[in-house]
Amino acid sequence: MPATHTLIVEPDDGRALVLQALNAATKSIDLTIYEISDPQIMLALEAAQARKVAVRVLYNWYSFTTRMQQTDITPAIQKLTSAGIQCRMAPRTFEVTHEKAFVIDGTTGIVMSFNLTAEYFGTTRDFGIVTTVPAEVAEIEAVFQADWSGTPATPNVASLVWSPVNSSAKLTSLIANAQKTLDIYCEEAEDLRTLGAMVAAAKRGVTVRFIAAVLSGEGKINGNARGVTTLQNGGVDAVCKTFLYIHAKMALADCGTSNAQAYIGSENFSCVSLTKNRECGIIVTESAILDRLNTTYASDWAKPSVTVTPDTTPLTPCSGDATATAPAQAKKKGGTKPKPKPKPTKAKAKTKTQKGKRR
Repeated sequence: MPATHTLIVEPDDGRALVLQALNAATKSIDLTIYEISDPQIMLALEAAQARKVAVRVLYNWYSFTTRMQQTDITPAIQKLTSAGIQCRMAPRTFEVTHEKAFVIDGTTGIVMSFNLTAEYFGTTRDFGIVTTVPAEVAEIEAVFQADWSGTPATPNVASLVWSPVNSSAKLTSLIANAQKTLDIYCEEAEDLRTLGAMVAAAKRGVTVRFIAAVLSGEGKINGNARGVTTLQNGGVDAVCKTFLYIHAKMALADCGTSNAQAYIGSENFSCVSLTKNRECGIIVTESAILDRLNTTYASDWAKPSVTVTPDTTPLTPCSGDATATAPAQAKKKGGTKPKPKPKPTKAKAKTKTQKGKRR
């Protein structure tokens, strides 16, 4: 039986699998993307259009700063449009269209954590899944069509993870169902519900490890310090690393057991990502994929971590999430006195103009 899923690991695998799929397209390419400018990907899309493949690109626009719109987004979109490619701004319905997914010829989907700019093929830890599962491909296409036309989408395929529809529930469930191990990468560690589920897993005996990025934007030394501190105080082995920029969003549960599964996608553990954005992820179970994820994680875990200055400022639940509560923290002698709860501020879309965040 042919493989239904194929793993992409960045920067190890580069552009090869993405370009292979684009170069094989004969009928259509539909892409939803946060950011695109990589010359090789752009050329492949233009070449597909030139050989009469119908190419459409749905791109994030409204959440970018004016400078980003002018200097990063507009030139790429103008280049694609001049090649005859249909390009459309993603709807204002979502705070950010952060999904990164292709559908090619209606038979192949690619779900990515990485954007299609050069840096994501060389300087970030990221993942993607190529799927040929008909139900998965059809749903990714159906959501593309809905967002292209500005109409509601009602996804229901169990293996796909969609924001703002079901990502919080599905990611929390994956964490809650872990029995032995959880290895997680996530660029942002801010959502009380999912982080609380990790702490709960650690307290019931699951070995939980978490690798986050160092977020140095918005005037902060590390914007992930609160989340990492919350996890550490709850028994999770949580660290930040900088050998590559940790842009990945991946959770590997119970590798090597009959319960093994992994999530890969664009969702961060943040309120805006889970409840306000358009995001797409996928859950896979093939042992070859899980084994490679496990090997990659083990190698990355062995690399040096950076010091995270503790920040015990309490995390706050997402708006309307009455089920999320602050995880109980282990008492420590000489513990730091909790900082006053910050005043709530309106969530802002993060862009790469904020140093240390790439989205």
